[in-house]
Amino acid sequence: MARPSDAKAIAQVHVSSWQDAYRDLMPAEYLNSLEANLAQRESFWVRSIESGEPCVLVAELNEQVVGWISVGASRDEDITGGNAGEVMSIYVLARYWQTGVGSALWEAGLQYLVKQGYQRLTLWVLTRNERAIRFYRKAGCVEQAGSERNLERGGVALVEVRYELPFSRSR
Repeated sequence: MARPSDAKAIAQVHVSSWQDAYRDLMPAEYLNSLEANLAQRESFWVRSIESGEPCVLVAELNEQVVGWISVGASRDEDITGGNAGEVMSIYVLARYWQTGVGSALWEAGLQYLVKQGYQRLTLWVLTRNERAIRFYRKAGCVEQAGSERNLERGGVALVEVRYELPFSRSR
């Protein structure tokens, strides 16, 4: 579980990961501007961690936060029954991609959601974020047909799609 003292590092990983992961999806000017908001992001993460919602889990190597995942109840209004958790975000510093850090965070997030009694998880991913889509598909997530939604970042129109993963009873 993340501590409020992790908030600054979480904010830094957040910005750095966006800059690397979305380099080909969003304008460089927009991605570079994210650094100006680090203090605001840190404050946001302090509040989130202190409130416990969403749950934020960190991956540390040599006492340095290198990635994190945030999970909790699904925020989607069309999800009914209260049985769906959500992976709100998962970010790992680029130099730790393909090292198992993301997979370890994913597994920790899933374990948390299962312990909270959720029967499935949902998440949103940019349709052009091929690296993330490969990761989620490898984890067993399936795209929900017709779930697209539009958003804009840095003046660029983007599309997200929702993925879902039902939890097996053996978890």
